[in-house]
Amino acid sequence: MYIEQQKILDGTDGGLKIILHYYPQAERALERKGTKFKLRASEKTASATLKQLSDGNWVVTDFGGDQKPKNGILVVMEEEGLEFKEALELLAARYGFDGQEPPEILKPEITTREAKAEENEGEWYFEVREGFTELEVTTVLADKAIPYQKDDQGKKIINWEKIEKVFKRYHFHSLISYSIVKNRKVITISATDRYPIFMWDEGSFKKIYQPLSPDKGRRFMYYGKRDKDFLHGLSACHMAYESLQEGEDIDEETGEVRSKKKKKLPEIVYCSGGSDGMNVAMIGYQVVWPNSETAKLSDKQFKSLAKLADKVMNMPDIDHTGLREAHRLAMEHLDLYNVMLPAELRERPDKRGNPSKDVRDYLKYHTYYDFKQLVKTALPYRFWDEIYYEDKAGNWRSKFEVKNTRLYNFLTKNGFFRLQNKNEKQGFIYIQIKDNIVREIEVNEVKTHVHRFLEEQYVDEDLRDVFFRSTQLKEASMSNLPMTEVDFSDFDRDRQFFFFENKTVEVSKSGIRVHKLGEIKRYVWEDEVIKHRYKEQEPHFKISKNEDGDWHIDILKKDNIFLNFLINTSRTHWRTELEDNLEGLSPDAQKAYKKKHLFDIAGENLSPEEKREQMHQLVNKIYVLGYLLHRYKDPSRPWAIWTMDHRISDEGESHGGSGKSIAMGAVSRFMKSVTLRGRDPKMTENPHMYDRVTIHTDYILVDDANQYLKFDVFFSDITGNMIVNPKNNKSYEIPYEESPKFAFSSNFPLRNIDSSVLRRVLYCVFSDYYHENKDGYFRESRNPREEFGKNILGPDYTDDDWNDFYNFMIQCCEFYLNHGKIDPPMENVEKRNLLSEMGTAFHEWADTYFSDRMNEDVVKKYAMEDFIRSTNTKWTSQKFTKAMRAWARYYGYELDPEEFKNSSGRIIRKIQEDGHPTSVEMIYIRNTAASSPAGGEQIPITPGNDKLLPGSQTDVFDKF
Repeated sequence: MYIEQQKILDGTDGGLKIILHYYPQAERALERKGTKFKLRASEKTASATLKQLSDGNWVVTDFGGDQKPKNGILVVMEEEGLEFKEALELLAARYGFDGQEPPEILKPEITTREAKAEENEGEWYFEVREGFTELEVTTVLADKAIPYQKDDQGKKIINWEKIEKVFKRYHFHSLISYSIVKNRKVITISATDRYPIFMWDEGSFKKIYQPLSPDKGRRFMYYGKRDKDFLHGLSACHMAYESLQEGEDIDEETGEVRSKKKKKLPEIVYCSGGSDGMNVAMIGYQVVWPNSETAKLSDKQFKSLAKLADKVMNMPDIDHTGLREAHRLAMEHLDLYNVMLPAELRERPDKRGNPSKDVRDYLKYHTYYDFKQLVKTALPYRFWDEIYYEDKAGNWRSKFEVKNTRLYNFLTKNGFFRLQNKNEKQGFIYIQIKDNIVREIEVNEVKTHVHRFLEEQYVDEDLRDVFFRSTQLKEASMSNLPMTEVDFSDFDRDRQFFFFENKTVEVSKSGIRVHKLGEIKRYVWEDEVIKHRYKEQEPHFKISKNEDGDWHIDILKKDNIFLNFLINTSRTHWRTELEDNLEGLSPDAQKAYKKKHLFDIAGENLSPEEKREQMHQLVNKIYVLGYLLHRYKDPSRPWAIWTMDHRISDEGESHGGSGKSIAMGAVSRFMKSVTLRGRDPKMTENPHMYDRVTIHTDYILVDDANQYLKFDVFFSDITGNMIVNPKNNKSYEIPYEESPKFAFSSNFPLRNIDSSVLRRVLYCVFSDYYHENKDGYFRESRNPREEFGKNILGPDYTDDDWNDFYNFMIQCCEFYLNHGKIDPPMENVEKRNLLSEMGTAFHEWADTYFSDRMNEDVVKKYAMEDFIRSTNTKWTSQKFTKAMRAWARYYGYELDPEEFKNSSGRIIRKIQEDGHPTSVEMIYIRNTAASSPAGGEQIPITPGNDKLLPGSQTDVFDKF
């Protein structure tokens, strides 16, 4: 069933009920006009507005997001992740609206017959209607452009005489039908009561217009010799000009005809197309428009129009393309006036839900008198006038005069503004905006721009001297440049923007969109632009889950150096695949396999489980990189990245060279970052540790973190506001939402892991595929430089290599936005953490001490005394217990089974000590794989003889 969007909006108070359903906090904006509210709990400052349009519909605009006004239906589409039709169906069900039959697809009536002898092959025939129908008028003209008059009874009716007069002037006709002779068949396309067809008859060619055609490419058709440089309406302008010249200027005394200066039309409006042209002509203006969307107003055409009118005015659309073309024309024709539609028009969705953009949309809501004010205030880019005067000697001379308002208009149209900056004495800085790129400038650069422009225009020397002498380019005058607000947010909850030299890339859950520069209203400082000319590529990988919930990845692009590097750093079973499973093969066969599977995450020599684990490792890396690239700080995802080696080693043993720093350093290519030297043992004691961090820093990499790094020092900086204490300056606070994300690369696991650590960490594990052959542990050394023939992300990268890298990373960001947390396979991560937690000395001691003490009671204090004596350490009971837990978990043993514990959570036994029964705490290591010791009598326990034989379980518990 079809549901009309306006019916839903009308039935929900213009969509207000829908908006308040999703954003109840917006109600405060109803109480006080202009009040802003928060759409996200994480926002420090409210940035959304609620506004009612003149048609009664409400829109919400998220200035901290995409800045596009959204009515109730668009809000549902965004919040529910629905398509337009699905959103209408949801709202109809929620608010009880009935659907209608789907609207009929409008189309002309098409008939075919045999051609007559006199009907020539390839000829077209036109049947023109006398006058116009009301449907035709309302199809072409906006509501406020239709002329009305009052009849004899005072009733408002359409002024048909004016409509036909204006349409006739521009050779605009209504067609009953047009026919084409093809293959001796006459195909006739006829208008219907609901499907009008029009034609501009320009003599040498005819342009057919079908405004309701569902096929946009068939709305315009041409017959005859089409002239792309033809100006529609030009003949009408000539006729209007000639009519001004009618009548003779006769001297009343002598009766002689006096020569007189030619009169000019007040203005000619250059429109973007015929629809706009018809609307502007109907409200009383002389108009012209090009014959195609690609045609440009040439210098010859402009001069011909300037001879006819005092002002030649451009009437551009206010979408990105229209404004860009308007600027280009104005720079070419400095005397061309720009009639600028108000930016608020884009807040009104058209019938397709897109922002309104043209004069026909404008005249739906505004009258002729409103349009007249736009014409009145239009300005050209020429910012000077040449004034002619008669000197005392009676000679005519000229001088140049600076036009300040036009000068400021010219400068703003070329991107010069003031931007608020509270750190500056005057409270602002000067900037220039070009496309999406913003750079801070000195005021003298504005002057330089003007002088360079005049030089390039080859203007008169006297004019250039005027501006060299003028005070209008000094700072006192330039401080009149308008202030502007610039949205530097390059992300929101669901999107991330990347700014390249030639493109802006938008990444969201729904995909990757590439925009031309200046096409979207998001901005970036010049020094943050990625120095690369981006070319979009097809996906480099495809990730899915199988029926068992395991990750599966297909590599679609085989020659991406960085992706292949990550593949090899994820090959945790490379020794099994490339060494163990190749033994017995000939050297040639081994070499052939290695060459074939040089960059293979799932080689055929691996078991299904080994392939699954390696794929999981790679998916985790892709997810981690995507997380770091998305600069939105989600309070529910307050993670720091901890990269570590997969290979399990004793505490204190460092390997390195696995590629962690290269992978984590890659993120710095996209944003402002700071690297901290993690090897420095006193780094966390430095009060100026964040000396180089600013409000613009997006990423902090603690590289090569040492074994004893105090990770808890970073807790508040990872999950809360960050305090920056610069040297020789006052400390300041960076809000959580604007603070950088953290990554740590280390050859060591984290220490002292508890719930506070776990909720702040997302692990990323690297295999030892790349390694140094330290102490002969491996058969060879392997590094990326030798394998790829160049350094990863190094100076010998080609443009294609960089393009592969940037496309891959952007695709990582898209993957991240679509998934929840993806840890690596955690078995080895947990084992390395447990090794770190217990320490080498305890590990070695416990392996020996408990080798024959499984599945039996062991006196805890005697065990601890033995450990301290054997290792010459000083540990507390709490630290000893923590190490015991880690050791038991490392081997999969059960420490102190629950059924043996008392109400205090401990195992207590009575033993004979120095001839007296004593209650002591026990340790019990349950290893289900070991055989249970034989039972026997309880024997006296003394230091050095601490092995207990279990007695009856009925009397050993002493419950206090």
